[in-house]
This record gives sequence, structure tokens and C-alpha cells, in this order.
Amino acid sequence: MRVHFSVGIYLKKDAEEEWTALVPARYGAYISGTGESKLRERMIERLRDNLRRVPPVEQELFQLPVGTELVRMPIDVKSKGGSIHGHMPLIVEPRWTSEHSQRLFVYHPQRRDMWFVTEDRADIPSLAVLLAREHWTDVEDETEIEDLLSNGKDRLVTVAFSAEPMSLLDLLPSRKKDNRAAASAPRPDRVLHDLAVDETQRAASGSVRLGVPRSPYRERLAYLLGGQRPRSAAVIGPPGAGKTMLIHQWIADRLVEDGYPIHKNLDRCFHVWRLSGKRLIAGMSYLGQWEERCLAVLDEARKKKGILWLEDLHLFGRLGQSRQSERS
Repeated sequence: MRVHFSVGIYLKKDAEEEWTALVPARYGAYISGTGESKLRERMIERLRDNLRRVPPVEQELFQLPVGTELVRMPIDVKSKGGSIHGHMPLIVEPRWTSEHSQRLFVYHPQRRDMWFVTEDRADIPSLAVLLAREHWTDVEDETEIEDLLSNGKDRLVTVAFSAEPMSLLDLLPSRKKDNRAAASAPRPDRVLHDLAVDETQRAASGSVRLGVPRSPYRERLAYLLGGQRPRSAAVIGPPGAGKTMLIHQWIADRLVEDGYPIHKNLDRCFHVWRLSGKRLIAGMSYLGQWEERCLAVLDEARKKKGILWLEDLHLFGRLGQSRQSERS
């Protein structure tokens, strides 16, 4: 059973971007690098892997509570190594402790052992200073604390995705699997990721330029490719007529149709994969190999609600031809 998750991420930007998932410490996820779309994809994959071993009773702790915010509290603490000045980042999570009462759980996003609970938001500044004194008074090298202070370029973001976490049925003795067999099992096919470009992900990250909407072509594409069962369509025109721009506009419209601006979960949207014939037959040397790859592409697209965008369909009849052979 697929479950939708919205996980909070503490994002700190310096020479590289550092992503820290706001999940229970024993299931922590941390990545660093450049490129927000690639980092988002890596974080989602890591969280999916973690959720496969999280008991059902703890899975709710992965959901970011509504009203969670990042605050930066000024601190001035004297330690054994000198004075520590700066702003300490804190995550403030409102959680219901009973049917009628709510408390604020406040913690450092990079040090989950630094936390406190309060009922009054006005107490957070004074409690933050006490928290810093308790943990950092005995620090002899103040440079160790620099990475735990805010540089003003940190923020709180949300990563939404769908996953198949551990269920109660998986805890039954008859459902328990041999760990050795699971470790040797092959990973799911990623044919589309290896051969094609996910244009939907690029559009969601803002990497695609959208031109001026062109009517009636925009409405016609929405009619043919909309709904739960999109139909096949061919966009025909001379070079430079705007075919690619028209498809990019439709991809953005499809994201709106699938509700992405509301739930921010790409796993609940149709994905458009841009594929070329040259990439499809690359590395194929024996008869029947490319047919097998085509079937794998179609099978994966069908499972993942994928729409294939073949950018050189008019050249498929000559794929594989060379001077030595006219076979295609």
C-alpha cells in the first residue's frame, strides 16, 4: 500500500547545500552536494529506503506537523574555549499532547539531543539560551560550534513523495523475509532513468522555460493528453515553429491538472519522459536486444504513470542504418 509523506528538510547553504531530514534520529538522512533537483531526488530515495524498516507505529513521526517553522535565536554563551556568539537555528513543532492541549517541541535540526518542550512561544528565546549553555559551556574549541550556528542562508523546506513502508502484515511471522535473500535481490529496473529525461521533474524545479501560451494548440493538447488515460498525439511542424515550447507548456499544465501546486508530490503526477531513438538503441549489437529494451521501457512507463515523448519519431525507420549495413 502506497502512503503519501511530507517530510521536513533543514537546508543549509554554504559552499555546498546540506540537507538534513527532520525524522527520528535512528532513521536519520543527510546528504550534501549541488543542484536542488538532484539533491531532492537523492533525499527521497534515501527516505524511501529508511521507511521500509520503520515500524508502522513510528511512521507518523516522519510527517511534518502543520505550523512547523524555523527560528533563529540569538545566543551569547561563555565556554572554556571562549565566547560563542551568533544565532542558533531551532525547529518549532506544534504537536497535540491531548485532545484539547498542544505543546511546542523545539530542537536543533542538526543535534537532535538538544531539545526542550514549552507551552508558551514567548519562552523560546530564554529557553534557547539555557539550552546552549547546557550543551556548549564545556566546549574547549569554539570552532566546533560554528557549523551548528545559522549563517543566514538556511531554510526549512518540505519534500513530498509516495512510498510503500512497512505494514502490520509485514510483522507477521509468515511475512518475514530472509535478510540474505533480500540483500541479494536485484534492485527495481530503472530503464527510463538511464535512457530518458524526466521533463516533469525539470518543469517542477523551474528548469524549463515556458513561452507564451498558444491557442488553440494548447487546448488541443490538453484534450488529447489529459485525464487518467492520455491518448497518443503527434506534434508536427517545421523546425523553429515552437513544437518543443508547446509541449513544455502542456507539461506545466499537466502538473496543475494533477494538483502538484497543492500537494507538491511528484509521485502523484504523470511523468513525461523525453526519449530519442539513438538513446534507445545505444549499445545494442545483437538482433532482438532493442526489442527487449523497448518492452522494458513500455512496461516501466505503464507502471509509473509515464508518458513517453519521442522527439525523433520521424527517424525511427532509419535507426541503426550505417554505411556497412542498410538494416534498421
